[in-house]
Amino acid sequence: MWQINKRRESKYVAIVLIIVMNCCIVGKENEEWFVSKIEQPPVGNFALPTSQQPGPLIAFGQNVPEKGVLQAFIYGNQVKAEGISFSEIHPSLLYGITDRFSILVELPIAVKYKGLFATSRGVSDLVIQAEGVAYAREKTTKIEEITGVFHIGFPTGSIHKQPPTGLGSPTFFLGFTASHTDLAWYYFTSMGGVITTMYKNIKFGNQFLYQFGLGRNIGYKTDSWILNWLIELDGIYTQRTTVAGITECNSASNVVLVGPSVWFSSKKFIFQGGISAVVAQHAAFIQPKNKYLVSAYIGYTF
Repeated sequence: MWQINKRRESKYVAIVLIIVMNCCIVGKENEEWFVSKIEQPPVGNFALPTSQQPGPLIAFGQNVPEKGVLQAFIYGNQVKAEGISFSEIHPSLLYGITDRFSILVELPIAVKYKGLFATSRGVSDLVIQAEGVAYAREKTTKIEEITGVFHIGFPTGSIHKQPPTGLGSPTFFLGFTASHTDLAWYYFTSMGGVITTMYKNIKFGNQFLYQFGLGRNIGYKTDSWILNWLIELDGIYTQRTTVAGITECNSASNVVLVGPSVWFSSKKFIFQGGISAVVAQHAAFIQPKNKYLVSAYIGYTF
């Protein structure tokens, strides 16, 4: 439902690839650009290693575990609107290539997309994502980071089903995250954009994501577990879809969600779940009124 001139698009993609390649080189070969690694005391948000420390529920990025760490996740959500609902799960694997660079592979699955007049199920579009730390400042009681995120979406879903389970052509995403973590508090912002491409004269609208979050540690046991609460604001601005060069008036929107979640992690397991209400929706022409998003995930660290 909120699915995240060809010369111009090709130029954008080329620029993105150059930026990502440079980030990878910096992350792997120029560690002197970053402040040296400093050990934080194992209390509060630092009671467990980086891979087990709090992160966002809905917002993208901030997925850079330690070198050699492999994590498996299953994320599920349901979007509810007037007369329709979209339920899906997202199995994924995350691997830390270095302490500053990671790769994520995710294959969303439409459990049940219920539209006004039809229902669909099946595999959605495969995503391969790279994330690198562009800036890091560490002290004994806090860590501040900026990361760059890039992913490619492959058209493994179906554009022909109703509702569609895929976009029918590759998509490209580029964004950044900025976060602060200390013993008690965690807050972040992330912004990015999805560039869609043409499929048989159909081009779904590009998207811009703007996201903010704040979290507070409410319990921990050193080298054992962490418990946090978080609240997120997630905005999704979607441009109009075009079909054979004609703009669909009933396609653009700007949706803002706000909601709490709870985070719990141990040495091997991670759980996070929450609910977000739609607090604002500005949609072109006539579109169903969105109500809420329920989401949760569980992860295991190998």
